[in-house]
Amino acid sequence: DGITAMSKAKCRDLKDRLVVRYINDFGEEEMGIDSGGLFKDFINELGARVFDPSYGLFSSTSMNLLYPNPAAPSLYDPKELEDLYIFAGRLLGKALFENITLQPQFAHFFLAFMHGNYNFINLIDDLATLDAELYKNLMFLKNYEGDMEDLGLTFTVSDATLGKNSSIDLVANGSNITVNASNRFRYIQLVAKYYLHDRLKVQAGCFFSGLYETISPTILHMFCAPELQIVISGSQVEINVDDMRSNTRYAGGYVSFDVHMRRFWSVLESFSAEERAQLLRFVTACERAPSLGFVGLYPPFTIQRVDCSDDSRLPTASTCFNILKLPTYSSQKVMKDKLLLAIRSKAGFDLS
Repeated sequence: DGITAMSKAKCRDLKDRLVVRYINDFGEEEMGIDSGGLFKDFINELGARVFDPSYGLFSSTSMNLLYPNPAAPSLYDPKELEDLYIFAGRLLGKALFENITLQPQFAHFFLAFMHGNYNFINLIDDLATLDAELYKNLMFLKNYEGDMEDLGLTFTVSDATLGKNSSIDLVANGSNITVNASNRFRYIQLVAKYYLHDRLKVQAGCFFSGLYETISPTILHMFCAPELQIVISGSQVEINVDDMRSNTRYAGGYVSFDVHMRRFWSVLESFSAEERAQLLRFVTACERAPSLGFVGLYPPFTIQRVDCSDDSRLPTASTCFNILKLPTYSSQKVMKDKLLLAIRSKAGFDLS
């Protein structure tokens, strides 16, 4: 439903505010006014689905980094393929435009192509980020001191997309051109170009066209590949509790030296890295810290006091404003148990 609805948006609409309404399993609209938080949650959930390799649009390297699936043209008809990749690009572009971090981690070479001004001189080196074994074999070929023609290579590659082997000519009549000492460097370059560019150009082209509807490639060109990944997904380091505490605001009566706040930070320090990420996602709809640290989070991370006479109530959050609504629990143990229950529940907006 989300893909269908967002695909209908006009290019000019992508820079406007989009409002999300969730319908639960009973056909009822879930509570929550979308001031931005529901959309953050929506775009993260949609991104998790679209960029999941099992969906068929993207494949992953041995390091679990994403790039367009070479087999996608065999899985979808041409029009559907075009529409899906354009949509995926629009999704990423909208997230970047709204400063919403997404979870997908992209392969270095794909990020390098993303800004629209790729330097093909880097093809060989970038191949290592896709297929380290193939890169190793090509480097062996580059430095081979024996008679090249004894290897029996021609200007072709064997592609095993969907388990079906096929021979692809790298140049016209490539199957009849033998690789020798004088042309091996051209062969190596063409092999790298095939794997990084030629077999992905339709999928990547559609993806980039959707991306550029909201984000100019000139802006993306300001970042190298690792920097662009941080812009997309935020910092990859574990959440720094001290940085988070230094940039947290308090509301509703809480202050930094309040006994409940001392308990909260002790609880957070006792959390595992995964639990801290779950808490951050619960409050901000993203499990990674901002690329510039919590000083760059807007609105700032805020903890709001909720007075309660017993310990029955769960913490809630307003992801629109990055607010954790934390009841005044009777003990640190109760606070920890309630926080863990809330962040692990993955319930809807009727949680509170």
